[in-house]
Amino acid sequence: MYDSDSSIATLNNLELVVYFDGGSAKLEDQEVLKLKEWMSPFLKQMLDSVCLIGSADTTGNLAKNRNLVQQRIQSVRKILTTCGVSKDKIKTISLEPISGKTPQERKLYRSVEIKISMKGPR
Repeated sequence: MYDSDSSIATLNNLELVVYFDGGSAKLEDQEVLKLKEWMSPFLKQMLDSVCLIGSADTTGNLAKNRNLVQQRIQSVRKILTTCGVSKDKIKTISLEPISGKTPQERKLYRSVEIKISMKGPR
């Protein structure tokens, strides 16, 4: 899930991870651009379903971090729908906040993973 390349492709599935600052559900401009560029017209045409998997690190209040996971997922969902992805194709999973031992680990857990399933040949 937390690959340094942040974009992985297999035959009928694609994955991208976008990252957030600590305590924030707002994507930085470069993350928004990365997501919008990734959602090319070809990808939208071949799209079968999208799964958004949100996470946060455990720094701070647990209830606030759980809420932050939901807010991060909604931020990504909003961008995808403005790119033309139908809401009914988007499913979500909220992970419990994850404990990171180092600042670099905690940064990786402040993310939403986007998993796309593509339509296969018919």
